[in-house]
This record gives sequence, structure tokens and C-alpha cells, in this order.
Amino acid sequence: MSTGGGGRATARQMGSSRAVAGGIAGLASAISQSGPTEALRRFNLEGLAGAPAEEVFVALTDALCPPGGTIDEALARHALLETIAALAAEGLGNFDELSQDDLQEVFIGVVARSIEGKILNEVGTNAIKLAEDTAAVERAQRMLHTFVVGCVRDRFQAAGDTLSTLDTSQIDQYVTDLYAASLELMQTLGEAE
Repeated sequence: MSTGGGGRATARQMGSSRAVAGGIAGLASAISQSGPTEALRRFNLEGLAGAPAEEVFVALTDALCPPGGTIDEALARHALLETIAALAAEGLGNFDELSQDDLQEVFIGVVARSIEGKILNEVGTNAIKLAEDTAAVERAQRMLHTFVVGCVRDRFQAAGDTLSTLDTSQIDQYVTDLYAASLELMQTLGEAE
């Protein structure tokens, strides 16, 4: 079964996803140091500081990963938009009221959905083989989601890091390690089906 050079090599292709995760971490750091208005100023969005959080994050999506571009950029954009939609359904409130825990949930959601998207892209390009049975594929996708979200959350909490203190190399390592583990899970599921 080919995986385009292995999990770690393929994870290195996820530069846009790592950049979006880094943008969220940088935003959290800026909010904790300077407040929401100043944090948004670097994106020229300071006027949105009191707006609903989902509105601000949609505008940030355009700043962090504009429409168009490569598949990797589209996966990163999709991950951020899916995360925003999921959190908005739970009621995010206004941007200037977000806690560091809220921002951590955005980060975890973006990283998890980026990894899921990349793996599902690998399935779609036949780099990972799954059963042709639709129910088996849907079961594998649910297992992947549960596994990836759990791993991202566990890894983040085990490291004892706060979102505002993560640096680029830590984010890169999270994404690379978790992608490789998730890819291995999907390969195992594909072989078991």
C-alpha cells in the first residue's frame, strides 16, 4: 500500500494547515498579551473585535487562507470553516469574550480537521485503500474523526502547553506526529476491511 513516501513525508506537505494552526496560536498569544482589538489589528480586522466570533473567524479565514490555491490550502481553509461552523452551533458568543479555552478548541478543531481532510484526500486519490463498501468507509471515517480529535486533545494536554505559548516547531511536530499516527490507523483499517 503506497502512501506517497510515508506519513511523515506526506505530513510535511501540510504547510498551509500548519500555517493556519500557527495563525490561531499566534492570535491566542496576541489576545493574551494585548487584547482582542490589538490582536486583530495585524490582520486589519480590529473593527471586528466586538462582533460575533464566527463573523471574525470567517474574516480571519480569508486572511489566513484565502480562497483558491493548492489542495493543501483548500484543506486548511475547509478545516477552519468546518471548525467555525461546529463551534458556532454550540454558541461561541462575541469575539472579545472568547477565553483561551475557546481559542484552544478552535486550534484543536483546525488541526484535527486538517489531518482528517488530508487523510481523506489520500483515500480519494487511492494512496490509501479502503473497502468499497460504503458502510465500512463511513465507519472508518467516524473512527478516524474520533481518533484524530482524541489524539490532538490528548497530545496538547499531555504536553502541558498553553495555546498562547506554542511555537512553530511545536505545531509542526504535533501535525507531523498526529498525521503519521492517523495515516497508520487508516492503513490498518483498510487492510482489515
